[in-house]
Amino acid sequence: MKNKNYYLDNDDLVFHVSNRLDFEKLFNWLPDSEKECVNAETSEDYKKVWREVLETFGEICGSSIAPNAKELEHAKVKLENGEVILPEKMQENLKVLKEFGAPALSVKAKYGGMGGTLIFDMIGCEVLNRACPSTLLNSSWYGTIAHILEEYGSQELKDEYIPRIASGELSGNMALTEPDAGSDLAALRTYAEKDEDGSYRIHGSKRFISNGNSELSLVLAKNKKGAVGLEHLSLFLCPRKIDDKDNIKITKIEEKVALHGSATCELAYDGSKAWLIGEHGQGYRYMLDLMNDSRLGVGFQGVGLMEACWRMAKEYANERETWGKPIAHHELVAEKLLDLEVELKATRSLGYQASFCRAMMYAGEYYKTNTDMDESTRKQIDKEIHEYRMKGRALTPLLKYWVGEKSVEFARRSMQVLGGYGFTTEYPAEKWVRESLIYSLYEGTSQMQALMCVKDTIKGIINEPKEFVESYMSISYKKMWERNPLQKKYYLIQHMVCRAILSLIMKLLTVNLKPNFSFENKADILTMLKSLKKQKLKFENLRPALLHAERICEMKCYEALADSLISDIPFHPDRKRLAERFVYSAYPKVKCLLAQIVDEDEVINDTLKGYDHKPKEQHLHA
Repeated sequence: MKNKNYYLDNDDLVFHVSNRLDFEKLFNWLPDSEKECVNAETSEDYKKVWREVLETFGEICGSSIAPNAKELEHAKVKLENGEVILPEKMQENLKVLKEFGAPALSVKAKYGGMGGTLIFDMIGCEVLNRACPSTLLNSSWYGTIAHILEEYGSQELKDEYIPRIASGELSGNMALTEPDAGSDLAALRTYAEKDEDGSYRIHGSKRFISNGNSELSLVLAKNKKGAVGLEHLSLFLCPRKIDDKDNIKITKIEEKVALHGSATCELAYDGSKAWLIGEHGQGYRYMLDLMNDSRLGVGFQGVGLMEACWRMAKEYANERETWGKPIAHHELVAEKLLDLEVELKATRSLGYQASFCRAMMYAGEYYKTNTDMDESTRKQIDKEIHEYRMKGRALTPLLKYWVGEKSVEFARRSMQVLGGYGFTTEYPAEKWVRESLIYSLYEGTSQMQALMCVKDTIKGIINEPKEFVESYMSISYKKMWERNPLQKKYYLIQHMVCRAILSLIMKLLTVNLKPNFSFENKADILTMLKSLKKQKLKFENLRPALLHAERICEMKCYEALADSLISDIPFHPDRKRLAERFVYSAYPKVKCLLAQIVDEDEVINDTLKGYDHKPKEQHLHA
């Protein structure tokens, strides 16, 4: 394998770092300690430093990590005498990353880190996952664990553990899932009991824990045995060993279809000593904070995989000749390669918008609490932080859903380009198909992302019905009078998304609408939406929202991806070509999804009637 720089050889990634990430705005909100840490006096200095870091990281991934990937694909993680033994090549990879300083990249400077923002973590996810997904999964738990400790942990916990995380001495994991409780966190059975010295003892077990062999566990547990409800969930820091003795027992290593070089473990907590993080009953909220960033990370893992697949397919298609020319020049393959490129770049564009919003949210909160300012300035910053938070919250489940559902399809289409060779282990096509299967499952399934999307959409309309109606009517006007073909088709997509949401709301409501109700009448729509607030989401039947959540989510994905590509156009003329192709392909798919939501399918309705039951309370949970 030729030595490659997985950052510099990626023109699209360099485009986003050079043009689409507003380093000046980010730099203005950074604390002086983070600027001094990298010797940056201006935003250009800051940008230059991190570009150099990324170039070095890209070289490491291309020349040191990627060459080990094939061997790791066939390696086996072992459990011997309660200890996980990682494959030799994995140990080499992790050593290289620690020597580079990867654990310290996003840890605050005051704890020995470099203070990099979330964006650099996401770039790292993409580049490293392209090189070796197993290595990514074993090495992505430093900054995320440090972040939770810094945000919510006591000063004692921060001082004890964060510097050791930054040095690479300690890594961590996120222990949520149990054998009988996955997405339904209220069903967790693991609980904690307080000790006389103020620490806690954890009792229970966790399953499917990525990086389960790490030194630290963030454990989500009930604050007392038998407690019921999310309000009793607390978060605890639990070391795997204390005084060189097992505090957590690794009871099993999961056999997986992919990620063969990483340890996915079952963990037993039998009176394991732990310390409370933050306040009792806030564990669910803390974990959502961590999971939102982790879901972005999964999105960028998917981008890295898509990049690897597209390059593999393109390289093969340009070299393989049939009927006197490369198959890349045959119409069917040429179109397939074009759409792979467009979807990859659309997904990356959406990802960097979402991650920039999260990065600015964190930077703004830190800036606000560590900088003296007048009340007027503080209010303005609060407003900007809120806008970044809401946009990031809206885009994150869309990115996670899209990658979870589409990366599998993307990998399979890339394999198709290779024909019979794609089905052999001589080429990595079959490996990438298997690796892609996890993205729809961990850090919240695709279905959970869809429910979160629909819940937030309806909640936003309840709170601001007039704003939604004004937006809908404005789009209705623009789609009729817009002359630019690209922009016009984009407005048509937006309009169909709004129509789908309104159709869903009509199905949810039990009120009777007037016979001549019109989707083009502003007063009619506003009257319907105002009735939402009166019902306060206590609908008699939530089935339409649950049934159509994925369709709504997928439609909003197409809308967001199109918007991302269109917003890239002013920065490079080639982006117009990408946006035009994506919108052209997306339009009929959105139209089909709308028809499925508007029309009633009596077969599925009759089928679901057999599953009817009357729970104590129906709610949209995500």
